[in-house]
Parts: sequence; structure tokens; C-alpha cells
Amino acid sequence: MLPTKLQPLRGALAFLLAAALISAKSPLNFDFPYNATNPVPFVATVDPEFIKQTVLKAALYRPSIDLVDNDEINGDWREGPDQAFMSDIAEYWSKSYDWSQSEHEIFSNFSHYAVTIPDGGGNYDHPVSFHFVHETSDNDNAIPLLVLHGWPSTHLEWAKVIGPLVSPEDKSSQAFHVVAPDLPGYGFSPAPTHSGLGASQMGAALDQLMKKLGYNRYALAGTDLGHFIGLTMNQQVPDSIIGYYSDMWYVAPNATDLVRYEQNQTTAEESKFIETYQYFTTNRYPWGPTHSIAPLGVGQALTDSPVGFAGWIIFFTKQLSDNYQYTFNEIITNTMLLLLQGTYSNIRLYREVFLKDIPKLRHTEVPAGAGIYGFPTLEPEIARYWADPPRNWIERVSNLHFYEHHEEGGHFPAINIPDIWVGDVRTFFGDLSMVNRAEK
Repeated sequence: MLPTKLQPLRGALAFLLAAALISAKSPLNFDFPYNATNPVPFVATVDPEFIKQTVLKAALYRPSIDLVDNDEINGDWREGPDQAFMSDIAEYWSKSYDWSQSEHEIFSNFSHYAVTIPDGGGNYDHPVSFHFVHETSDNDNAIPLLVLHGWPSTHLEWAKVIGPLVSPEDKSSQAFHVVAPDLPGYGFSPAPTHSGLGASQMGAALDQLMKKLGYNRYALAGTDLGHFIGLTMNQQVPDSIIGYYSDMWYVAPNATDLVRYEQNQTTAEESKFIETYQYFTTNRYPWGPTHSIAPLGVGQALTDSPVGFAGWIIFFTKQLSDNYQYTFNEIITNTMLLLLQGTYSNIRLYREVFLKDIPKLRHTEVPAGAGIYGFPTLEPEIARYWADPPRNWIERVSNLHFYEHHEEGGHFPAINIPDIWVGDVRTFFGDLSMVNRAEK
């Protein structure tokens, strides 16, 4: 046992030891300043040997066969990307793709930082480290805004909207100080070393990050898995949150809804949503259950095949991107950012969120904004309703102040239609800001 006068050093010594062990063991493939308990400027350089190995694996990729009737059964990639696409991206990756150029573009755009939260967050008693972009506005009325991505994204999901949010062309428009982290295990944020780092624990650590930046109250926007982190933050630290905006509201029918549906007591809107929700989750949603149930099993396979992992990602993003045409460069760069630490490092978050966090969600009084974006390129029977839960269902978990429906945009509106996404965010938080200033 430490002498009494040395007891205060216990936490510091434990943190330094943990940081040293992580640094020695973690397969990041880049250096990270684990000892920085306050934000420091950060630029990563990926290990050249890892890049060489990845290019070699791309060159050796062996695509699956197409069935003779592939056009009939897989014309819309219902079973997965076809042989031609996978062969083309493997060839491009092995012969033309330049990671060094992508790395340079990532770090030459925006201001990048790194920090470690020594005591983690919530009931996660281990350090939590973040890489994040932090861009500040010159506008005196700018609002701090934390934006949270999901899978299969990183901070790059916000690359098209950060500039307009920070420096709007119309100087009278609402401006923001934007903080865009990579979630732990994604991009350049080191993966958790222990299980238990779910939405609530990440949310607690992110709130500490915002406080370290001097933002005691801030706006919050989330999508996909980041949406659930945002909801848990509304519950945990409501006094910190000015308002919460999400472009994805995952509101599953509950047991009562299903009983009402079976007894023909649901409204036409509710019935259609239940039917399309069930159809989508049964027929067009393989990644969620797979990542939740067997993240290590599938992660091992995907980590060993960079091109196969790219195919798994684009299989998901293509059908939910409202016909946005991703370039090979975009696909490969996004894949690389999720491959750096191994795919298990990021897909396992599904297990934490869906098995532990979602069942605990409840209504909060934090003002909420819902941007609903349509999927016109999906099958007509599910295009709108999977993305458009009944408004009163959204109100079950939120204090809804803003609701805007768009016929397009898909699951990645900040990429697909960034101007419209920015407009929603600016309108929602601008109105809240005016109310707050009036109350003062």
C-alpha cells in the first residue's frame, strides 16, 4: 500500500501505466500521444509497412463468382457487390490508389487534435482517447457543436459541412464552433482496450472533452450509432446540451405497438411503418445483427481482406445513399480509416449499443430536432417509411421542437446533400439560440 502522503498519486500512476501498456500493445499502425490529458495538435503518419501489406492483399484479392443469372437475382446488389465491381476496386487499390495523398488531404484540411480522458466515462474505468477536428468561428454568436458519426464512417462524414457551419456565406446566419471526433476504434481514435465502452460511456467521455475545450454548454448532432450516443448524453448530461439534432431516428415498434397492429388498432401510418420496418430489418439489414452477435468472428475475416471489407461497406452504403456515386478513392479511404486498427475495433460498438444501451433509452426534455431524409432509390414499398417513423413515436424519446422531412438524402445527408443538412442544423439551433438570448 502507498504511504498516505503518496495516495493522491495513485490515480496518476495508474493512468501512466495504462497509457504505457496501451502504447506498447495497441496495433494502431500510427503513433498517438496517450499522455496528453489536455488537447494537443495531432497529425498521424500511418506505418508504411502496413500500407505495403494492404496494397499486396488488394493485389492478391480473389473475387467470388457471379451466378449465371446474377443480373436477375442480384441486379440491385441485394446479395452483395458483383464480381466486376470487386475486381475493379481491387485493381484500382493495388495499382492506382495513393494513401499518402489521402493522408495529406485529411490532415491539411481542418485543425486536428488528440486527447486522452484518463478516467474514462460513466462506469468505464479505463482511459478513453480521441482524435478530433476542432474548428472555431469568428462569429461572436457561434454555438459550440459536437457532431457524432456512426458506422461505417469517421469524422470525414462531416468534411463537407464543417466549413459552412463555421463560416456561413451569409454573415447573419447561425455559425458554430465544430468539434468532430472519431469514435474510439474508428479512424485515428484508439480502440477501447476493454469491453464496456458503449454509448453511455462514450457520451460521458465526450462531455469531458467538451468541457476541456471550454464548452460547458453545447449543441449536439448525431447519426447512426452516434445518434444513440447523443440520446444517452441527453439523459446523462442534459444541463450540458443546448439541443440535439439527428438525421436518423431509430424508433422500433414496441410490444404494445405490435399487439395493436395485430388487432388492427394502429393508424395507417403506423401500420405501414411497422410493415416496412419489419421488411427492412428482415431482408435488407445484415450488418446490424452480424456486428452485434459475432463482431470478432466477422471482424477477423474482414480485417484480413481489405478489399472484402470495402465490399462489405459499400454494400451497405450504396443502398442507403440515395444514389450518391462514391468514387473508388472515397470508398478506399473510408475503408482504410476503419481498417487501421482492425475492423473488430469499430464494429463491436454495435454489440455494446444494441444489447446494452438502446433498452435503457427514455424520454428527455432536451430540445430535439429531427431531420427526416428519404430514400427514393430503395424499393417503393420501403423507401419512405423505413426512414420516416411516425412523429409521435419520435416524441417518445425526445422533446421535439423541430421536424423537417426531405424526399431525398438517404442515410448520409451530410455527404449526399450537405447544403440541406446544414440548413436544417442552422435553422434548429438558430431558433434555440434566439430563444435563449431573449430569455437572458
